[in-house]
Parts: sequence; C-alpha cells; structure tokens
Amino acid sequence: MRKRWLAAALLALLATGLLAGWLLNRLERVPVSVREAPHAEARRNPYLALERLTAGMGGKLTRRSDARVLDQPPAGSTLFLDRRRGHLLPPERLRRLLAWVEAGGHLIAVAEAPQLADPLLDSVGVGRRTERAEDLRRRPASIAVLPPGGGRPLQVAASWQVLTTGERQPVWSAGEGDQGAQMLQFRIGQGWLTVASELDQQLGNRQIGELDHAEFYWTLISRNQGASPPQVLLLSRLQMPTLFEWIAENARAAAVATLLLVLLWLWRIVPRFGSLQPEAAPERRELREHLAAVGRYLWRCGQLAALLPAAREHFRSRLAQRRPGIAGRPPAAQASQLAALSGVPVARIAAALAGPADSPHTFTDALRTLRELERVL
Repeated sequence: MRKRWLAAALLALLATGLLAGWLLNRLERVPVSVREAPHAEARRNPYLALERLTAGMGGKLTRRSDARVLDQPPAGSTLFLDRRRGHLLPPERLRRLLAWVEAGGHLIAVAEAPQLADPLLDSVGVGRRTERAEDLRRRPASIAVLPPGGGRPLQVAASWQVLTTGERQPVWSAGEGDQGAQMLQFRIGQGWLTVASELDQQLGNRQIGELDHAEFYWTLISRNQGASPPQVLLLSRLQMPTLFEWIAENARAAAVATLLLVLLWLWRIVPRFGSLQPEAAPERRELREHLAAVGRYLWRCGQLAALLPAAREHFRSRLAQRRPGIAGRPPAAQASQLAALSGVPVARIAAALAGPADSPHTFTDALRTLRELERVL
C-alpha cells in the first residue's frame, strides 16, 4: 500500500515537471502598457507629453502664459496659440501678430468655441459652427489628413466644430466633404497661418498618443519652419501680469523709494513705547473760575434769563446796605433817585432793574448799567 502511494506521488511530480517545461517553451514574457492616473505635473501642464515629444524628436518647445509675448513673437519659430485669448487680442496687438506672420512666421491657432469671440479668425474670414445632433451621431471617429509635405494620409480624431471660409481661400484644408473643414492653412505674406478646431485636445496629454496625432504635429511644424531643429513657442492659459508684477518689472526703483518714504513717515508718527512719565498733580480751581464756566455754558445755551436775576439781587443787597432810603421806595422812585445820583437815564435804569433780557444786547446793557450804579454807590 505504501509503495503504491509512493509511485503515484512520483508520477504526479513527473507530470508537473513535464507540464512546466512545456509551458516555459510555449509561453514568453512580453511588456504590457498600463494607463495610470495622471501625476501632479501632468495635471498642472496639459501639454507635458507634447513637450517631451518635441524634446525627444530633437526640437524645443517653450510654454509661456504672458500675453505680452504676442506683441513681439520670436523670429524663426512656430507659435502655437491656445484657446481663451479673445480678450487679450486688441486691434493693435493683433496687427503686430499678423505682421509677424507676414514676415515669415508660422502661427498655429486653435479655434475658439462658436459662442466666443475670436478676433484672429475674424481677421481672415474664418467662421465657426457646431454640427447638429444628428450629424454628430453620423460623424466618424477619425478623418484622414494629408498634411503639406506629408508622405501618407494620417488619421486624426474628428471634431464637433466645423470651420467655414469667406473671401480668403486656404491653400490647404482637412476634413472637407460631409464632415466639413476642421483644419485650414492660409498663406499670409511670407508666413503661414494654420487654424484647427480641436488641436488642443488632439495634442493634449490624453490624446497625443492616439491615432497619428504625434506624427501630424511633427510633420506640421517641420514642413513650415526653416529652423532646424524646430523651435515651438506654446502660449497657453494666457493672462496679463498683475499690478504688482508690472510694478516689479517697470517701476521697481520708484516703488522701493515710495516704500521707504512710507516707512519713514510711519516711524515718525507712530508713538514710541518707553517708561511711563509721572502724571502731573491736578490744579486747584478757584470758585470764580467755576462761576465763569457756568456763566459761559448758560450764555452758549441761551439761558440769559437765569443769569440776570442773580445780578439784580446782588445789586439790591448792595443798595440796601449803602442807600437804605432808596432801597425802600417803589421801583419807579428808585429809578428816578438813582438817575439823579448817577446821571444814567431813567429808562436805562428801569430796564436794568426790572426789564426783560430777551437778547444778548439787552442782557449786557443791563449788566453794564448795574455795574455803573454799583460803582456810584
């Protein structure tokens, strides 16, 4: 029984070895490409694969986002202009850009969406429209493109946007027929203007490795550029410099001088913190200062009637001390006798003793009269 189990185990081991040897002779290891999620650098730069392709083919691609480059593009290079540029192409800048093309430059521009303004395409009479829903369903996945100078037709992904021409006719186009034109190339002076509807998607990180997009890109920039190796300037996500960036580039000395003046002014006006100084001893106020303050307050408030009775009572007390005979007589007799004694008119004395003080003039005149009578007493 034991020998039988041993024989079966040896036979199984032999069969396993024969099967492994057969598999090793029949099967071979091959590399398999697996698409991974884009890393941080690829998420920041949608043209990272295009940059590496250009460098791998011996060319040079420079990516910029400063719209001021359009004022004077570098000579002898291909300018690749991405979308979202309409508000950054005023007439004067557009004129300089087209003059650069006429002088021998090659401009590749991605067409804006039909609902957005595109002064560059308007200047050459290129229109844009979106295909209808039924036409999009019948649209093929790719179109055959024979680029200028190319040796064979290349397969490029089809676009949902159709380009139309006006009076100016292109020297080369792609996608004509039932699908409509999707790429146009114009001869402007000594240079070239190439317009494509979805070239930014075809040359982006996701699609550049599909179909013949990479070969189409290299054929396009190699044929229309005299420089070797090709020099490509990619303008993507255009924007103008901020105010602080402009100041740093154009008015750095003035900004530094202004900042120093502001710091000097702040140093002068900001209070210094040091040891506390002893507080001054409070001054002792006199009674007459208090009374004068009360009088000024009542004067500002218009309460003159509250001040005059006190002055009249003070005068009557002095009159009773000095001239008791006059003080005991009626007011009319008092006024007559005081007028005879002082020479002041009777009406003025009567107003000072019992008249109303409804204005600052009558109030001051009454006080002045009482003061004169008090001196006479």
